[in-house]
Amino acid sequence: MKILVIPDIHEDLDFLAKIESREDFDRYDHIVCLGDYFDPRSAPKDEKLKATAIKIRELKSQHGEKLHLLCGNHDLPYYALRPDCIESPDRPNFRIGFSMACTTIERAKVINEIWDESCWKQLKGAVLLDGILFSHAGIHPVFWPDAPTSAESCQLFSAHWQHAFASIYEEEMNPLFSIGKARKDSAPFGGPLWMDWVNEFIDGLKVPQVVGHTRWPEEPLIGRSRCIDLGQVGYGVINDGEFTEKLLR
Repeated sequence: MKILVIPDIHEDLDFLAKIESREDFDRYDHIVCLGDYFDPRSAPKDEKLKATAIKIRELKSQHGEKLHLLCGNHDLPYYALRPDCIESPDRPNFRIGFSMACTTIERAKVINEIWDESCWKQLKGAVLLDGILFSHAGIHPVFWPDAPTSAESCQLFSAHWQHAFASIYEEEMNPLFSIGKARKDSAPFGGPLWMDWVNEFIDGLKVPQVVGHTRWPEEPLIGRSRCIDLGQVGYGVINDGEFTEKLLR
């Protein structure tokens, strides 16, 4: 099995274009995007935001089920701020801790004019491929259901994720969306969108993990698991379980 792994994009479509120029996406069995499609490292621009939303939607249309779009901590706030929810007087006060410096109602409207409900529901909390677990920030053992096989554990986790995603307007904060002390909040450790690689990640599952989220970690390997957020200068290829880091410099 051959898997292309694209880490955090952060509205850098030049980064994505460089990967597309180097890799024939059709030759891969699976393409995994690790989330954080939105919120640039530099000053936000609406034209980049709109172009990113369109590009991710087009990628999914082109590659279908072989493209796995994972959800990042910079993505979910914009779903929580969908315009129809913002304008409702009954809208719950969604946890402000989920907002980033870039997160505004205006930016949420730009994205939600392009992404409908079905687009958002395609964002996954995790995916298990060829014995490797992919998520945005990593999954702590406390969030990983105990089951006879890793595939069954992933199915149970996915069901929990779908419930949390569907209940985002009703629940103040699902534990799956929690922010740990290492990222200056109150939870013992972050959930799959927020876990800090350096201070919180534990290689304690039956399967190795590949994650993004923590930019340029000094130590990209913890046990059998790997963090590949290379700050828009690199990505990964997994060929029959063998990981290769690809730099764009």
